[in-house]
Amino acid sequence: MRDQWVKELYVRGEKAADYDTISEINRLAFGREEEANLVNAIRKTKSYEFGFSLVAVKEDIILGHVLFSRGFITHRGRRFKCLILGPIAVHPEHQRKGIGKALVNEGLERAKEVGFGAVIVVGDPAYYSAFGFKPAGGMRLRTTLGIPDENFMAKEISRNALRGILGTVMFPREFLALAEADRKREAEKAAQVTESPAMQVIDAEKNEQVNPDQTEKDPDITQQQEVRSEDVTGETENETGGELPVEDTETDIGDKPADNNVMM
Repeated sequence: MRDQWVKELYVRGEKAADYDTISEINRLAFGREEEANLVNAIRKTKSYEFGFSLVAVKEDIILGHVLFSRGFITHRGRRFKCLILGPIAVHPEHQRKGIGKALVNEGLERAKEVGFGAVIVVGDPAYYSAFGFKPAGGMRLRTTLGIPDENFMAKEISRNALRGILGTVMFPREFLALAEADRKREAEKAAQVTESPAMQVIDAEKNEQVNPDQTEKDPDITQQQEVRSEDVTGETENETGGELPVEDTETDIGDKPADNNVMM
């Protein structure tokens, strides 16, 4: 029954007339404004990749949306193009029906056809591993967004596209607001845990209450805001702290020179 339902679904690129519906679906799916604001903001930048803001439609009704925007991976002063997957949103009344899967698969197929070498995603590893995404850290990639390592994932669209690259993924700067919203939400959750007597540990000697989940503020977001970039944000310093020269031209990942000194 579900297979038949999915067969009646089709995925296409967004149209201007879809914008309001896309925003509403993102609000309903996430229960907040940040994701809708992110999509609307990226449309106005060079990070917007035409044909990669996709909607899932059934009987002329939009039920889901996914955005693939342009990012870069910096490596030894060069910038290699990649795609950033997300946000992805499905109307709450139609979740768990394969809509999200259809959206992601269509985007990955388009990425392959256009020639992108890799796609980056921040999300649930249990979900995205089914599409072939793997921990980006294991591919020698990093980010300064301050997100958990297990949620930072990458997928090679073309074979060995990331081979020999040790660099920083530069997300569109509009992702900063979303990352900050997530940090605030986690801080609020931590505060609620602190207020719960059942989750507090009492230090008998000092008679102090200690919250085992308390963590220090990650400075990465603050550092991220200081980076000056026209359309994307990320780290532009090498391991010794010197600035990496960023080329004005973009390079496809598959066109990089062989680097036998970097083991993957």
